[in-house]
Amino acid sequence: MTPSRQSGNIETMSTFEALLSKQFPQSQIKSSGFWASGEQQHGAADWVSPLFQYDFLHVDGPDSSTFLQGQTSCDWRAITPAQASRGAYCNIKGRVLSSFIGAQPSETLALLRMRADICENTRSLLKKYIVFSKAEIGDQPRTRFAIGVAGPGARQRLRTLFGAAPSAALESLTVDPDTIIVQLDDGGLRYECWLTDTRAAELWPALCDGVAVRDSADWERDNILQGIGEVHAATQDLFLPQQLNYQLVGAVNFKKGCYTGQEVVARIQYRGKLKRRLYAAKVDALINESDATELFGDGGTQSIGKLVSLYNADDHSILLAVLAVDAVNSPIFTADGKHRVTLLPLPYELPDL
Repeated sequence: MTPSRQSGNIETMSTFEALLSKQFPQSQIKSSGFWASGEQQHGAADWVSPLFQYDFLHVDGPDSSTFLQGQTSCDWRAITPAQASRGAYCNIKGRVLSSFIGAQPSETLALLRMRADICENTRSLLKKYIVFSKAEIGDQPRTRFAIGVAGPGARQRLRTLFGAAPSAALESLTVDPDTIIVQLDDGGLRYECWLTDTRAAELWPALCDGVAVRDSADWERDNILQGIGEVHAATQDLFLPQQLNYQLVGAVNFKKGCYTGQEVVARIQYRGKLKRRLYAAKVDALINESDATELFGDGGTQSIGKLVSLYNADDHSILLAVLAVDAVNSPIFTADGKHRVTLLPLPYELPDL
């Protein structure tokens, strides 16, 4: 199976997809949305990956940021061509329907990078409320591609190509309307290039020259290690932002004012007690998502939480899960007590509850 679009019934490949198909004849996009090269993976420190698990919402018009300010958890007044932000779109009960990285490459254009399998649903929901704004949500899927650039040489590689690169977490560089670069981490080891189809095809040979091309599931592995739990189709409408630690990674602004679900989110933050939150964990075996959709305590009989993300390495699995806070100091198991689950440290501090 060669790379194909994840939404719609489009038979022809884009220019970028055709380029990848030629370079990697055995490549495929798996049912999970992750791209696999079909070739043996190499352990080079510097690597790139086409991130087909993501797609983009385009909100265009003079009211684009004002509209999104009233719909999402981040502060769009602080998002500029040089500054991106994580954010969430919630329902009126405060449950996260989509998580994203938002950027504003121009005064009128806002981009939301999110998991591809929730993009169409999020578009449909937001369209219900944009009718009175001077802005429109683009209908066409896959008008941009995300390419991950990672490793100790990532920043210099981007500087060589573009003459500059972001230098702090969630800084963005708008090279031109077709080319946006976002730094994901504090150390400058992970970047995403958001590119139009033509631009992606033009830049791909230079981006992958001399470095490894890795499966895009490896990007999710690093998200797990960074404690970034992204909502996808299987986890929509399950969690509050604080249960995903979004207030700890800059995805929730508590001073911005009203947005959909804001009252519930604020109440939990200031008056409620958070009973469940996101943890990273390891299982010393390869497991399927069906084995870890729920995690259990009390000898494997009592459900204490739900899976957010899973990555299988060579001989073990790592995951993110939202777990009951009062249960994490006791043994945790996958379904039917098959495998013991061991918590891993997160790169940010979890506050006392």
